Amino acid sequence: MTTPAVRIATGSVSHPPDDAYPRVLVMRRWPRGVKKGAVDQWERDLGPSDTLLDGYNDGTVTWEEFERRYRDEVTQHPSLLDWVARMAAGTGVTLLCGSHPEERCHRTLLADLIRERAGALD
Repeated sequence: MTTPAVRIATGSVSHPPDDAYPRVLVMRRWPRGVKKGAVDQWERDLGPSDTLLDGYNDGTVTWEEFERRYRDEVTQHPSLLDWVARMAAGTGVTLLCGSHPEERCHRTLLADLIRERAGALD
């Protein structure tokens, strides 16, 4: 089985990448100062829960625990993951959230989950 080519760009909603893929905001809370037209779709359930994000931001949740718990949260929405995986394999998708370093952001974890999901849809 071969994994279909997926096109996933990631970035900050304040400074999105130049890729011309549909822009999906993957946060539970709408970011302050961001106009509704800055994204094409808002999928709250692809963002980490407020409890998990707050715990990570205040240091009570390690990155390793965040990764595990975020994956558990998102995989509870299989149809949503299937939808975004099909989008990534078709038109491509740009995953946007608030401004965080790329290496420690849920959008990169989500991109990995989408790649896995796209392979499972094959």
